[in-house]
Amino acid sequence: MKKKMYVLGVAALVAAMLALSGVAQSAMWVGAELGGNFPLTGNINADIGPFNGSLGGVGYQPSVIGGATIGYDFVNSGFGAYAWPDWMKYFSFAMDITYNKLNIRGGQTVDVTFQGVNLGNIVLPRNIYLKGYEVAWSFLFMAHYGFLRDSEVPSGRINPYIGVGPAILWSGFENPVGFGGTNSANAMNIALIVEPGIRWMALPNVSIDTAMRYRYAVPSYDIGNIPGVGTFNLRPTLHQLAFLVRANYHF
Repeated sequence: MKKKMYVLGVAALVAAMLALSGVAQSAMWVGAELGGNFPLTGNINADIGPFNGSLGGVGYQPSVIGGATIGYDFVNSGFGAYAWPDWMKYFSFAMDITYNKLNIRGGQTVDVTFQGVNLGNIVLPRNIYLKGYEVAWSFLFMAHYGFLRDSEVPSGRINPYIGVGPAILWSGFENPVGFGGTNSANAMNIALIVEPGIRWMALPNVSIDTAMRYRYAVPSYDIGNIPGVGTFNLRPTLHQLAFLVRANYHF
């Protein structure tokens, strides 16, 4: 009897999985993503009271980036579906929230400009270390086209895509060494996102994305007030490339 019940239970589980895998061209999906974030070298502009300057060629440490996403395909089946015009099946909208560290270490050579005069290269002291973070809430408008279409996955098993859109970026640095300011500096700014990638349909309701995300932002941090001089403000220009792998469930 127990063996019979076990067989029936396994059969029911397999049937449920097959029923789920039969979902095709669903409107919504949710997913999780993980990858590596690689900031490019860039400039950091600074205002110290009436004075201004910049550090050129500042390098950042690579870091792990991870997050969660939710998206919507403009199709007429699945949760949240609607009778969209047929041409809209090539478009999607997605939101995600990601987190990554943003650290700067001393000991690197940078180019210094002060009051418009280039002073040449200097080596940052090795004891300078900026420990930072970024949290981005991104909004992507996506265009895609499917290849290897069949009756099970009419949208195509391989879908190259391109996504563009804005992001709200919360970022900051903890304990900025040597700047004489507060214990932390935080900012909220708008960023720009561009993401080309490929969606691979592993099952009709499960997909894997491989993507390269470019993010551009210029946050502004008020580090503190220097007595007798004025407010110390930093504005790094951030160009970042993130290589992402994302697993999605469509429903």
